Amino acid sequence: MKITQIIHKKTYYEVHAEDAVYEIDGELLRQYHMQEGENFDRQTLEELHKKSRFRRAYRRACYLLDDRDYSYCMMYQKLMYSYQDKALCTKVMEQLVQCGAINDNRYAHKFAEYLAERKHYGYYRIRQELLRKGIDKNLTEQCVEAVEEQTIANLPDVLVKKYGSQLTDPDDFKAKEKVIAGMIRLGYDYQHIKNAIEDYFENLQEDIS
Repeated sequence: MKITQIIHKKTYYEVHAEDAVYEIDGELLRQYHMQEGENFDRQTLEELHKKSRFRRAYRRACYLLDDRDYSYCMMYQKLMYSYQDKALCTKVMEQLVQCGAINDNRYAHKFAEYLAERKHYGYYRIRQELLRKGIDKNLTEQCVEAVEEQTIANLPDVLVKKYGSQLTDPDDFKAKEKVIAGMIRLGYDYQHIKNAIEDYFENLQEDIS
């Protein structure tokens, strides 16, 4: 088939042949000395098209990973949004997993630690966030269990810093309800919150006395 036109795009070349348009990496274009008017068989063009798209998708993934870590699900969705090709994206993901660039176990544990130590979320919210990132249920439960003690230890400080100004009267049940609702949204357990509020007022009374 004759190449009728070659158009330079941002990260590849559009090679127009008599039957279709192929996306060819610049390095492969030069390696195969492709020029307008040259003849190439369809199989070669299809192979170069697939190889070029794989290179672009893989480089895109590596670029994204330079900035931050990703779970398998998150990166797959990113690639699918750009390339809309399940076979291509699956092949790229297999390579990323094989080289260790994508590792859900590492990602999930680090993310759970971040949510507990920096965001000060409770374990219910941490579970929700991990599942939202596409982490499977068993791994999610392992990660939540690993930070559970940390979240319980965080609860009194989070209560004081976020809601101490609202907890001024132990008999103000509406204020307590609002605080409890806010802490539940952060992922803390109802009974733990209730106990922490009781401890808070006990300590407050001792300080006044």
